[in-house]
Amino acid sequence: MHANQLAELGSWVAINAGTLIYGENEQPMMVATNYWTASKIRINRWITALKMFEQDFNSPIKNHDPWPAMAILIQEILFSEMLTRVWAATVTTHDWYHNSDEMHGLAHSVHISHIEAKNRAIRVMLHGRSTNEKMFDQLNSSRRRMERWTDLFLGQLPSSEQAALFAFDRNRVRDFINENQETAGQEFVTRQKVLMLSFAADMLRDKIDYSANPEINREIAAGILSCFPADRFDSYGLPKSVRSVWLEKSQTDTQMLVDHLFEFDNKSLSKPTPSPPPPYTQVKRNISL
Repeated sequence: MHANQLAELGSWVAINAGTLIYGENEQPMMVATNYWTASKIRINRWITALKMFEQDFNSPIKNHDPWPAMAILIQEILFSEMLTRVWAATVTTHDWYHNSDEMHGLAHSVHISHIEAKNRAIRVMLHGRSTNEKMFDQLNSSRRRMERWTDLFLGQLPSSEQAALFAFDRNRVRDFINENQETAGQEFVTRQKVLMLSFAADMLRDKIDYSANPEINREIAAGILSCFPADRFDSYGLPKSVRSVWLEKSQTDTQMLVDHLFEFDNKSLSKPTPSPPPPYTQVKRNISL
């Protein structure tokens, strides 16, 4: 799964965050743990690769250009940061609304680690800038656009104070929230659909075809989708690039339900059958005695 698909998922999560935040269903701790585990594996891979690229720039080898491989990695870090921030803001708002400490701790930990990896990636970019100005400018342009898009979609969340905690520019997030408050009804729905379509189109700019960690990205997306009720996947248009993950999730949920039913049936069959009550005539005779 490409990082731009994670970014599109981030825009969808922001639009549909209210369903999770105000929902009555408690989110299983396993969801938060799986998200944390997959994200940490990916971050560790990023750090390991960035160290290798640092060595490449410190000790350059003739006819070896680290930029093509490094650009794949850095674009994944930049694009997936949107989902990381939006998800952290969503679960933090969820826990704040429900007065609980259920999910936001692990999501916030991933958020901090992602920022550290991004800062390291930018330092490596600056270190090797002179060797490929064009690639540096392209990635830096992507970074600026993603930061603005992230703040825009954080501005779609219900709580401005909670969302602003994960913004690049808190005032910018509050401005977007104020714009939302000036629209209502069908105009508001149309505006959000236009935002998602515009963002999806912008994601095609400067997109690199390859992904650094497609399997881990897929695990992260599946974990987040598992927190939302199925009826959300038909509203506000779940990105086509993410639909296959949702279909896999639906199949998994169905299989788990079947397994639970079989387990319930097996337990029912293993229980001893209670003796039938005595006939009415026998009960009446015992009472008369």
